[in-house]
Amino acid sequence: DAINPVTTSGGEVLYSTRNRRSLSIQNIGTVKVFVRFGSAPVLSGTKRYSFILSPASAADEGDGGVLSVDDYNGSVWCKTASGTGSVIATDFVG
Repeated sequence: DAINPVTTSGGEVLYSTRNRRSLSIQNIGTVKVFVRFGSAPVLSGTKRYSFILSPASAADEGDGGVLSVDDYNGSVWCKTASGTGSVIATDFVG
């Protein structure tokens, strides 16, 4: 498990790995987080993102959006449209 800051620049929250069986990402911050597989989300022009995680009601409340995916071994990137958010990202390997 790793808590990652998420900014308007975007960043990789889970790296590519051959051993991942599943992954989970939860938004624990108070801004919307855009998620994309393989590269950073694009939020202008031709928008490119895979999911949007809704914000938590307050920081670390545990009620923010959750994404769980099985059988994906590539990288996962997150980005905000404004402000700084936070996600907890977990790899399940085996």
